[in-house]
Amino acid sequence: MNNKQKIQFLLIKELMDKGCVEIDLPDGMKIEFGTLKEDRNGDLSPVDKYCWSIVTNSNGTIYMDSFNMGLRYIKDSGKIIAEDSTLDENGLETQIINVI
Repeated sequence: MNNKQKIQFLLIKELMDKGCVEIDLPDGMKIEFGTLKEDRNGDLSPVDKYCWSIVTNSNGTIYMDSFNMGLRYIKDSGKIIAEDSTLDENGLETQIINVI
């Protein structure tokens, strides 16, 4: 088993045991991912074929789950929002949003 496989095995094991994993990265960045979803009673429980991830730093947060994508950032009049589109490797049009 190579290092990548070992790390992936440990992360998936932790995810299956706890329902979510949080990792602190350099430069104040944090990544969280999980399989828990709020049920009708407001309790968190694991869901098959569902996953979410959140990446956060001091400038904002990127959120993605099986159904949605979101971007949150601190409102600042000096920030520039740039939108663009390009074709991906399969020829599909892809939207790009950059907060600078």
